[in-house]
Amino acid sequence: MSTRLSPLSVTAPAVTELDAPAGLAIKQRVRRAFDRAASSYDAAADVQREVCDRLAGYLAGSEMALEPAAVLDAGCGTGYGARWLAERWPRARLVLADFATSMLQAARTLGIDATPVCADIEALPFPDRCFDVYWSSLAWQWNDPDRCLAQARRTLRPGGALAVATLGAANFPELRQAFAEIDGYAHVLTIPSPERLLAACRAGGWRVRVWERQPVRRHYPDLRALLRSVKEVGAREVEQRRPAPLSRSAWRRIGERYERWREPAGLPLTYDAVWLIANC
Repeated sequence: MSTRLSPLSVTAPAVTELDAPAGLAIKQRVRRAFDRAASSYDAAADVQREVCDRLAGYLAGSEMALEPAAVLDAGCGTGYGARWLAERWPRARLVLADFATSMLQAARTLGIDATPVCADIEALPFPDRCFDVYWSSLAWQWNDPDRCLAQARRTLRPGGALAVATLGAANFPELRQAFAEIDGYAHVLTIPSPERLLAACRAGGWRVRVWERQPVRRHYPDLRALLRSVKEVGAREVEQRRPAPLSRSAWRRIGERYERWREPAGLPLTYDAVWLIANC
C-alpha cells in the first residue's frame, strides 16, 4: 500500500442523533450496539462463524490464483475472519476496518500482524487501488450494499478479488411474522434484495465466480434465549426502532405467535445467508 496507516488512526465522522439524517442515526445506534456486544460476541456468534467459514471455503475454491500484497477485512468485528486471512496469506499486509472501536480492540488481542483502522465501510479512508483482496463477512447488511460495492471497486486493484458474505431480504422471517400486527414499527432490520447486489455486480463489470444463497438455522428453547442470541452479536435493532418498550401483554402475544413455529429442536431462527465471490 502506498499510504501508511497507524492503528486506530482513522475514525469515522461523529454524528449526533439529534442532527443526523435518519440513515446516519440508525448507523450510530448500530455502532453503539456492536461496541456493547464486543465482550459477548464471540461466545454467541456460532452462525457468524459458520457463514465466515463458508466464505473462506468459497474463496479458496474459486480457482483464482491469488498472491495478494494487501488484504482488507471490511467490517472485521472481533477478527474471526482476519485469523483465516492472516494464515492464508501470511506475507500480505492485512488491514482490519470496523466502525466499532470495541470490536477492533478485541481483534487486536488475536496476536496477528494486522493494522486496525476505525472506519465506515461505506466511505473507506484508503487510496484508490490499494488492495488485492477485499473481504467482508456479515457487515454489508448493516450498510448500503451499493455504496459498499462501490468502495470495494475503488480500493481494489485491477483483477482484485471480492469475497462477501451478507444477509438477504428474507432474514429472520419468524421474528417478522411474530411481530406482525403488534404495532406499526419495523422490529427487524430491512435488508435490500440480494439479487439487486448480484445485478449491480454484473452491470459493473465484475466477474462473478460464486453466488450462493442458503438459509442458516438455529433453534432455541424459548423466545427469551432466541432474542438474547440476537442481542449478543450486536443485532439490537429488533427492539430499538420503537421509542417505548413493548408492554407485557404485547410480549405475551409475540411469544404465542412464535410458538406456532416450534419444532422438536426448539424455536427456529433463520438467517438468509448470501455468499459472493467475484473479481474486477
